[in-house]
Amino acid sequence: MKFGKIVCTAALLGASYLGADDLRKDEGVTTIRESIGNVVLIEHAVAQIRAGYIFLDSRTAAAKNSSAAALGGHIHLRSKRYFGILAAAELYTVQDMGIQRSDPAEVNGDFFGTRKSGNSTLSQAYIDAEWGGTRFKAGRQLIDTPHADSDDIRMMPNYFMAYTLTNTDIEALTLTAGKIGRMAGWENGGDASKFLNIGRAFGAAEETDGIYFASALYSGWDESVLQAWLYRINDIADLLYLEAARELYTEKSHTVIGIQYEKAAGSGRELLGTIDSSTWGVTAQVRLLQSGLLFTAAFNRASGAGGAFGSLGGGPFFTSLEDQTLDAIGTAGRAWIAGASYDFSQFGIEGLEAGTAYGSFRADDSSVYNTAETDLTLTYELSDALSLTAACAFVNDKTLLDTDYTQFRFIANYNFRGP
Repeated sequence: MKFGKIVCTAALLGASYLGADDLRKDEGVTTIRESIGNVVLIEHAVAQIRAGYIFLDSRTAAAKNSSAAALGGHIHLRSKRYFGILAAAELYTVQDMGIQRSDPAEVNGDFFGTRKSGNSTLSQAYIDAEWGGTRFKAGRQLIDTPHADSDDIRMMPNYFMAYTLTNTDIEALTLTAGKIGRMAGWENGGDASKFLNIGRAFGAAEETDGIYFASALYSGWDESVLQAWLYRINDIADLLYLEAARELYTEKSHTVIGIQYEKAAGSGRELLGTIDSSTWGVTAQVRLLQSGLLFTAAFNRASGAGGAFGSLGGGPFFTSLEDQTLDAIGTAGRAWIAGASYDFSQFGIEGLEAGTAYGSFRADDSSVYNTAETDLTLTYELSDALSLTAACAFVNDKTLLDTDYTQFRFIANYNFRGP
């Protein structure tokens, strides 16, 4: 069974799967952040051109506004599969389009990382071996798991140096195991073109031995998906993540309800400090089939030392928005969101969807963290080759720091297909 998912701000209504080119967790509930940040695999795509613009208006006298315009893309080369084995490589580049700025601090680093003039890298280079229901993949690759994912909402997604093993021999059950050692991309905390040690990517002062993980996903029970993930992030934290999602159908609506739970505890040298937290969440997403409307609501609560554990990417929590995520609170707290979107195919405009969402992210001590975000998003799949995404986040800091800002992002992708 493929589990149909509904999302708030992207023109998606359908199934996700363990794709042909990467490990993905996204059967089940899709958050707003995921819906606008997943790398969509296009069969036979051999290259992509991407153009983007980002602008951040700090609305705070002590901080500078920043912007960036970039042009980039990638070319992907893959051999045929011989005796179950193939090899692949991908070259990725992101280059500044030359907007003149008098101060380097006015260059928005989200597009380039610390190398603000642009960069190029060998983003993927892997061996993929497949025998029956077992698949092994080793090298630089895309991975989408709850706490390590592509989060493709800038010019370059996140990539990982990893070893992954997947088995689907048991009907409706997918088992995975692997190790992640390094990370490149816009959220690695440094030069986006470099594969940095996982410890550095998490913001630790020292390197670690990486992340070991294992998971089980079961989709054989009555329109439901159950999944469990275990992570050992050496010298940082051990994680248990559980998620359950269920579909409900009527003649007029399609509903997904989901629950999630995570336990995080410090590991080894605890390079990020004391971690001992529990996080849970619930969500409901309802699409009215005849009107094109989609409604989303979600709630998360984190308790204990350190609050919700952070991620290398957008993270798994149901309340993630364009900018704010539950782990940004940094301590015990809660978040809730509500949103709606409209699919314009009802008016004959296939592929066009507009959405809005509001979220509140607050620590138990609201003087520490109390932030609201309002998102406006527009996605347009003009064809199989061309897609446009625009997103604007209005962030309101309600603490005494009052560091309000508005962030606007536009991305255009054009995909070239092979024979």
